Amino acid sequence: MKNKTGFTLLEVLVVVGILSIFLLSAVTISIVSIRNLKSSETKILATRYGEGLVEWLRGEKDVNWSTFITKAGVWCFKDEPITQWPQSGTCGQNQKIKNLFERQVVVDYNGALDQVVVKVTVSWDDGNQTVNIPITTILEKYD
Repeated sequence: MKNKTGFTLLEVLVVVGILSIFLLSAVTISIVSIRNLKSSETKILATRYGEGLVEWLRGEKDVNWSTFITKAGVWCFKDEPITQWPQSGTCGQNQKIKNLFERQVVVDYNGALDQVVVKVTVSWDDGNQTVNIPITTILEKYD
């Protein structure tokens, strides 16, 4: 009787099948992780644009309250960095930061309380849905 060593075809197929399932799972997890990383990066950038606008508006309020309260309404800030008030109100198709983000602010003046409610929304299309980062703050007149 001969002593045979080696693997049968069935054993090789089972090992290859198990390795294929493992590698397919690893590739799938990697793709999902990269997609989540890109989504997080976009959210961080959108938040930065929104917070930057809030800080710019706070500076405008500090420079001249009387002029600032005349800006009540809807504004679309497409320029980065922000240097001045834009010409138009709501954002259009070609008014995006880096062809991705729409940055819109609603300035609402409450004369009775000498307060301005600022609602900044940065939005972008992510696949088949629109994602929004809303930031709301209240700015007040200080004497």
